[in-house]
Amino acid sequence: MQKAYKKECWLALIAFGIVTLLTHIFPMYFLFPGLTEFTIMGFPAHYFLTLIIGWLVLIPLYWIYINLSENIDDEIRETSTRAVELEEMKDYADKNAKQAAGGAE
Repeated sequence: MQKAYKKECWLALIAFGIVTLLTHIFPMYFLFPGLTEFTIMGFPAHYFLTLIIGWLVLIPLYWIYINLSENIDDEIRETSTRAVELEEMKDYADKNAKQAAGGAE
């Protein structure tokens, strides 16, 4: 189960890094000042590029992240269910062993 939690942590860190890079693209305009000098569809280019990168690119990335995260959560849920079932079986076996040995509970 720990492996699944580690996968979930790594997935969250990678997603955070990607979202941070794509939503904080303003240094690009300092590195390439020509991007602020022309317009796209009537908007200054840096506004339009931020809109495109910030929304249209991130929406599919969020969808991928949600699907991967759900798969990991399902894996954790299955592992947890199996662990609980094994614990219940062990408790039931211990109880039956005590009763068979003549001990009362």
